Amino acid sequence: MIVQKIEVTGIEDVEKRLGNLKSKAPLVVARAINRATTNVKKNMAKETSGKYFVSSGDVKKTITVTKATKSSLKAAVISNGTGIALSKFKVSPGTPVRYRGKNRSPKVYKAGVEKAGGVKPLDGDPKSFIAIMKSGHKGVFTRTSGRSLPIKQLYGPSVPQMIKNEKIMKAINDDANETLQKRIDAEIANLLRKG
Repeated sequence: MIVQKIEVTGIEDVEKRLGNLKSKAPLVVARAINRATTNVKKNMAKETSGKYFVSSGDVKKTITVTKATKSSLKAAVISNGTGIALSKFKVSPGTPVRYRGKNRSPKVYKAGVEKAGGVKPLDGDPKSFIAIMKSGHKGVFTRTSGRSLPIKQLYGPSVPQMIKNEKIMKAINDDANETLQKRIDAEIANLLRKG
């Protein structure tokens, strides 16, 4: 699980900038925090799918957001999940190959998790293969013994593990801080304009 918290303490500066409207300071800060959390969720998906062979939709499915209120000036963006089936990443060939005629099973399947690393062979004994289960799920499997059954599915990292990447976390934190400051300024300007 990865938790990204956005919390503002000491809103005296915001109260001072609002002047006579200083009672609205908690509202201003809560709105700014909530806008920043929206950006954090978006950036978690964007940055992770930019570095790994995973869709932003799969990343967003693991994320829950707890919003800030006037009485609680903190929010959290939480990504929770287990390892993702290796078939959800880049696998080559991507479909099961049957043992008929010239279309023999490939000597080695290849899989890639990180875009910078490309695809690497899934070599090992017993070798990996792709199969479609009765449920319709397509996965990369390997046999656990020399016999045809049982088999086990291969997994890649979980979404929280991918988000924990140093570069991804830095990009998310930098944007969250920048967005928070911009939104506080914009909310103050908007409130002062309305009077």
